[in-house]
Amino acid sequence: MKITAPRALQFTSMGQEAIPISSNEMRKIHRGGEGSSSQSAAGRKVNVSQSRREQPVREPGKPGKAPKEPKEKAKHPILRFIGRTIATLLCLGIMAGSLLAVGMVFYVVQATANDGDLLDLDNIQLSQSSVVMANDPDTGAQVEYATLRSSNSHRVWADLEQIPTNLQYAFICTEDKDFYNEPGVNFKRTIGAMVNEYLLPIYSSKQGASTLEQQLIKNLTDDNSASGIEGALRKLREIYRALCLSRSYSKETILEAYLNTISFTGTIQGVQTAANEYFNKDVSELTLWECATIASITKNPTNYNPYTNPENLINRRNFIMYNMWQQGVISEEDYRNAAAQPLTLAEDDSVKKNTSVTSYFTDALFQEVVEDIMAKEGISEADAQKMLYTGGFTIEATVNTKLQSQMENLMLNTNDAYFPAGWHEEEVTSISDDDVQVMNEDGTPKTRVAEDGTVYYYRNVRTQAAMVTLDYDGNVVAIVGGLGEKTKSLSLNRAYSVERQTGSTIKPIGAYALGVEYGLVNWSTMLNNSPLYQKQDMVIRDEDYCRKNGLMGLSDKQLRAYPNAWRSWPRNYGGNYGDNSDVPLWNGLARSLNTIAVRVGDLVGASNIFNFLYNTLQLTTLDPTNDVGLAQMVMGSQTKGVTPMALAAAFQIFYDGEYTTPHLYTRVLDRDGNIYLENNATSYQALTSDTAYVMNRLLKNVLYSSVGTASGRYPNSNGMEAFGKTGTASDEKDLWFVGGTPYYVTAVWWGYDAPYDMTRTLTKQQAKTRTCVMAWKALMEQAQADLPYKAFPASSGVVERRYCTQSGLLAGSSCPSTAVGYYRADDLPDTCTYSHGASTQAADPAAPAEEAPQQTVIPTDTSNLDTD
Repeated sequence: MKITAPRALQFTSMGQEAIPISSNEMRKIHRGGEGSSSQSAAGRKVNVSQSRREQPVREPGKPGKAPKEPKEKAKHPILRFIGRTIATLLCLGIMAGSLLAVGMVFYVVQATANDGDLLDLDNIQLSQSSVVMANDPDTGAQVEYATLRSSNSHRVWADLEQIPTNLQYAFICTEDKDFYNEPGVNFKRTIGAMVNEYLLPIYSSKQGASTLEQQLIKNLTDDNSASGIEGALRKLREIYRALCLSRSYSKETILEAYLNTISFTGTIQGVQTAANEYFNKDVSELTLWECATIASITKNPTNYNPYTNPENLINRRNFIMYNMWQQGVISEEDYRNAAAQPLTLAEDDSVKKNTSVTSYFTDALFQEVVEDIMAKEGISEADAQKMLYTGGFTIEATVNTKLQSQMENLMLNTNDAYFPAGWHEEEVTSISDDDVQVMNEDGTPKTRVAEDGTVYYYRNVRTQAAMVTLDYDGNVVAIVGGLGEKTKSLSLNRAYSVERQTGSTIKPIGAYALGVEYGLVNWSTMLNNSPLYQKQDMVIRDEDYCRKNGLMGLSDKQLRAYPNAWRSWPRNYGGNYGDNSDVPLWNGLARSLNTIAVRVGDLVGASNIFNFLYNTLQLTTLDPTNDVGLAQMVMGSQTKGVTPMALAAAFQIFYDGEYTTPHLYTRVLDRDGNIYLENNATSYQALTSDTAYVMNRLLKNVLYSSVGTASGRYPNSNGMEAFGKTGTASDEKDLWFVGGTPYYVTAVWWGYDAPYDMTRTLTKQQAKTRTCVMAWKALMEQAQADLPYKAFPASSGVVERRYCTQSGLLAGSSCPSTAVGYYRADDLPDTCTYSHGASTQAADPAAPAEEAPQQTVIPTDTSNLDTD
């Protein structure tokens, strides 16, 4: 009997029932563990490298099964495609969003790269209008005369401490109630507004989400694109800027800048300017309802215009105060009392002056200050203008507001009261909106086509005029550069910037003044009333003859073969050459005889006269090359001429001999009250006081002598004296008068913008210098009506003496006819010792005028009165 060894028991790790294994199998297993490969009785391979814990468990007596490979759970192919697509799109979306975010960041950085200056709130205060101040002639107080502003804005800065709390919260409660708690952007309102605008219209109307920071950015950058892609980009820029602004500045600084840059009606910007405009108050003085009123206008300046839509404005005002009450800023009692207030403005729109059009004085002042800024800063004209418009300067002007207004009213020339129109057609190459175009009978424009194809149009033009008044310190106190109502700012200013030939007004400031100053002539010097050059002298060409006979190209030497190609020179007004009689200097000046003036000028010398006018009297528009001659320096036929302002300034010297550069301001202060500019006027003695007084008395004869060109047309001003000089350019193209009183010196010009013979459109009696004289007389009688009596300063070095009317020397005992003249005590003429025959009057040459009657010398030729 064969005995079998008992099987060893094998236990599983899980405590399962043991599986019996034979000894042979165990041996095989051990050998397999030693590296040899063997088969079990059932043909199963055993992997001895695996832990027993990983062996499959089978029931006893059953053969083991080979394990199956794991399989994925089957999915539907369409679902698998959708899933993959969503995953892909999600990845692409994340990538696109990242790229978009990077692009947006890059865009806003580039788009706002130049924001440093735009959003510099530390310096934004400097961007405010400049103010012109003047002395009130009645009270002497400083008053605001004008504001220098660009066409886009008018702003005066107010510190936050000046602005009432009610005005601050009128804006905050309505525009941005979370202002003090948000970081410059209200993201909740912004997202809602963007969804409503670009995705889903969840609101019935367009939603506003701008904070005060964002509104300030709009005000500073003018970045106002409102819709579409550009609107979205603008909002993106705005949000970025608002976040930067909020991080860089305090809420108080931002609020101050906002309140000073917000726009109202017209060109008004800032609450200070609005307070002045609507209530004639400083912003600090505003009441609750006035604060709410100002805050209401900005919502829609047209719809809530206080002058045109007052009912809309009141409703908006009360709504704002209701918000302030509901948010606890004001009490219910304050709200109800303020809501019951009527809308009372400083001035009704119907009588409100159009302040957007500046006066001729303001225009000239603007130009002068701009030129001085250019010189000081070394910048261009455009930059200087911008600096003046936005610099917040205070300009202390020289204007006399009362006299300026009187001059403006006179120069309105209503119904041609002072200056006849003299309409005529003028040929031009283009027509502007302001032109009065000439039309044919069929309604078509009148034109002419030149040989070169140029089309010429015709417009009707009238005479124009200019007037300017200075005091004797060089202050321009009134200036008007044209006739009629002024409709544009910075329009053509004929009194300030247009040069015209002076005619005879140049005679006293050059030839006569220097002749007396140099001791070459005196009051009674006898001069021959005849041409300086005769025809036979062959000195002056007869240009009309040469032109008609084709001799213009010949030299003077060649022209001597043609005796009729020459003429005598000069002629007096009216074409006469004088009567060859001797007349005293005062008479020649009073009558404006060219023959006498040229003889004096010849004694002085044309170059001496030019140097005096150009360098001493600062008539720098004279031409140093072409104007050095007797015709230009005595007769007034200059290349370009001078401006009325410069000519009036030159006549200052006949007050006390002093010349002061004409100027329109005394000082310019910066916004902190520091002196930025002082006028660069210079003052010096151009003539001795003795010569000045002699000339003053000589020019008095123009108005008071029976032979003067403006005889009897002096102003009736409380017995105050006056002096003056008329002037007529060739062919009556420019007519002048310059007159002085003890208070003022004034120049008046009359003519056409394009020089034209006025006798072709007006009668010879109309085209006279008396037109200019009468306008001056009327102005001075208004200006001096309430001024106390004042006399010209007399000079101690000037004496009155009788002179012989035949010899011009101091009267001797045998002189039959004498008159009184004014002489420098250090340059008296000799005493007359001529034998005149029987003496009818013996006179003491040193006797004053009142001791013997003065005899006026009446010339034989009086046909040229009121002419030059």
